[in-house]
Formats: sequence, structure tokens, C-alpha cells
Amino acid sequence: MIRRLAALALSAVMLLSVAACTQDEESPKRTSAPVGTGFYRPPSDLGDYSHGDLIWSRKLEGGMGLANADVSLVLYAQQGVAGDTVATSGFVATPQGAAPKGGWPVVTWAHGTTGMADQCAPTRGQISTAMPGANTTVTRLQRWIDSGHVVVGTDYEGLGTPGDHPYLIGSSQGRAVLDIVRAARQLDDEVSERVLVAGHSQGGHAALWASSMAPHYARELEIVGTVAFAPPSHMSLAAQAALTGEVNVPAAFVAMILRGLEIAYPGQIPVDRLLNAKGRELYPQVSELCLLELFGTSEFGLSPMSKFAAKKADPELVRGKLDANDPSFPTIRGPILIVQGTADDIVPLVLTDSLAKAYRGRDLDLTYRKYRGAGHSDVLDRSTKQVEAFTADAFAG
Repeated sequence: MIRRLAALALSAVMLLSVAACTQDEESPKRTSAPVGTGFYRPPSDLGDYSHGDLIWSRKLEGGMGLANADVSLVLYAQQGVAGDTVATSGFVATPQGAAPKGGWPVVTWAHGTTGMADQCAPTRGQISTAMPGANTTVTRLQRWIDSGHVVVGTDYEGLGTPGDHPYLIGSSQGRAVLDIVRAARQLDDEVSERVLVAGHSQGGHAALWASSMAPHYARELEIVGTVAFAPPSHMSLAAQAALTGEVNVPAAFVAMILRGLEIAYPGQIPVDRLLNAKGRELYPQVSELCLLELFGTSEFGLSPMSKFAAKKADPELVRGKLDANDPSFPTIRGPILIVQGTADDIVPLVLTDSLAKAYRGRDLDLTYRKYRGAGHSDVLDRSTKQVEAFTADAFAG
């Protein structure tokens, strides 16, 4: 197996300077996609790839549970959290039939939290029932496909592919969401540059970051609008409340946030001063298990973070880094729709209310809708009419 992977990597490097017939002359050559999980391991040298370049693709068996669409698994290049070029995986779902005049309009989807280990990548699990909100997610994506949109979805940096996943690090996630659109346009020249950015939970955070970054990171794309379902925000306030026990935030989420900060800011996050002995014992599991596994009774369970916090844990130790990745600070062009359930026990309503207030204070083009009694995943279905109307209006503009 090692020899086979080495041979594939060597072959990829030798072919990088040859242009594929479907790409510009200066773009690197795409090689045949490896089978199995070898797909997720890129060529050893990505030096000739620019962010958004398609590395390789193949048909995605199972099609993410999506119907009436041709679904491809893709590996593409993006700028990583450390500034280097990394490979990120994802999918491209194209409606069956002829593209409309001007090409297929695009929805780039950012998924909610699945975990930080490679096996937690949605394309590896096919948005299986093990993924939180799986059924409502598939239904939401299917509605966009049925209304004539190409849907692309990133796994995010380091989730499924080599390297660590920088959980809730805004710039990394934003780049992943934008660069997969570029890869889809190389895969199919009938994919247009007109894009709606959307995401749920972790993905709502990623969607807001992507739209804020697009004017300087992906200037050729026309971002027609942004939809954020229950996006995490004001994370430094949430961390303070969690560590001090003011609110019962599930420990697994806070531990993943700390690990994401460690990945983005090596040597700058004093985890030992924030977690107690039990917390430090369980902490490595966030890099090994998926979210629902972390909720197990032998792991973090559903216990609050205060159970695993060090005595006198000081949230100020991470406040600046959390604030730097908060979606309440970027400026976003174009219309924004934020939807939130009032009964959400993962992303508290009060935080999203504060996010909406911040956006309105900057005179952003915001529509904010709250759904009474809706939980964290319920809001995907409850907001269907609003999202469909927003989508139509955004692409009509």
C-alpha cells in the first residue's frame, strides 16, 4: 500500500506541469482519483496548485443521499490555516438535465459540527444518520437541487484529509467554502460564478466568514446572498459562561473549540490552565472521535464544561483568539438571512440576537427570523418558506 501511494504521488508530481483539456494552460494536471480512502490523500507536492484548483474527482457512491443529481467527490486545493496550500475534500451535486442559460446557479453549503477526526468528514459518512441533523440537512440540500441549483459542500480543512481540523477558525472555514466553488467550476464549465453561501451551526459561522472574505479572496465569484442557520457567535462570552458554570454548555463543544484554537495558534493556548485533571484526560478524544461519540457516557457525555474546568479557569487566556474568529466582526456585502430557533440548546438565542444587533448596527442588509419552539436542527425545516423566498430573490437580483 505504501509503495502504491508513493507511486501515485510521484505520478501526480510528474504530471503537474501538463494542462488538462478542461483547464487553463497554466493549471496543474489532474490525475486519476485513487480508490477508497486513498482519495483523501493528495499528491505529495501541492506547490503548483492555486487555491480552488481541482486535484481530482470521482463519482460519489451513495450520492450523499441526494436524488435527481449527479454527485461527485472532489479533492481541491485551498489556503490552509498556516498559510500553506492544503488539500480539502467535498462534494459537487449537479441537477440532472440541461443547465439554464448563464450556467447553473450555485449554493455552497457549510455543514454543522460532526467532530474533528478524519472519519467525521460528511463525505466519508455520506451525511449518515450518525451526523447530527442528518435528515433535515439532506432535505434542505435536496430542495435547492430540485429548484435548479448546483449544491457544493466542503468537508473543511483537515477533516478527512491530512492535517488537523481547525474547528471554528473563521478564515480556514471561509476559504474552504469559497474554494470548492472554484473547483466545481473546473469540474463543469456550466457551473456559474453566481453563488449563494449557506450553512448550519458551525457551517453558519463558516458561511458568514466566507461571504466576508469573498471580495478579496474570491473576487471572480458573485456572492448573491448569505444564509446562516443558528450560527455560533460571541464565542468568548460563551466560553466564559461555560468555564465558570453560568450556563450548561456541553463540554464536548468547548473542548473542540479549545483544540481548534490550539491548531490555529500553536503554543499559545494554555489548555492545562483551563481544564482540570479529568478534562485533560478526556481532551485528546476530540481529535479521535466524532461528535455523537463524544457525548457517550465514557467520554464527555452531556455534562457541562464546568465539570471539566480548572479551578479559577480564566477565559481571558483565550478571549482575544476567540474574538478574532467571531462572525460578529466581519463586514458582509449583499443580503443576509439569519434563522434561529428559540428553543435551541446548542446555540443560545441570546447570542444570535446579539449577532443580529451587531449587524444592524453596521447597516448590513440583514433579515433575521426566529422560529418559536424550534430546536437546533428543527430550524432547517421550519424556515423552508423563508429560505426558498430568500434564495429566489437573491438570484433574481
